[in-house]
Amino acid sequence: MWYACGDHTVERFLAGKGPGARELFDRFESLVAACGPYEVAPAKTRVAFMARVRYASVNALSDRGMSIHFGLPAPLDHARIRRVERIGDWFVHHVRITTPEQLDEKLLGWLRTSYRQMGLQERLREGGSTRGSQRPNLT
Repeated sequence: MWYACGDHTVERFLAGKGPGARELFDRFESLVAACGPYEVAPAKTRVAFMARVRYASVNALSDRGMSIHFGLPAPLDHARIRRVERIGDWFVHHVRITTPEQLDEKLLGWLRTSYRQMGLQERLREGGSTRGSQRPNLT
């Protein structure tokens, strides 16, 4: 299980942020909530969202936009994905959100897959490692 060191809160992460930033954060958290039960794991520079384990985070937030990431068991190729990092047998997808309209059904679908496969660790119950041909339908 992931562990955060320090006395960090969502309120501290949001301190000094303008109304646009708070709207983006709140709307992202509403997408997370639509995926299922979750816990918030704030740190100094980000707020992570967890089911059994961490699966998505808000990494940077201002009135100009929000940087998020979420894990998937396979790389996703889409114009909205700015960068994909491989970490062991899973992939971290980085997305930049600049308008509330980008917090849409497409992103919700990716977050739901991330919640199940990574947060609830279903990928581990479905035959172990996701290396190779085991790719969920992410479109």
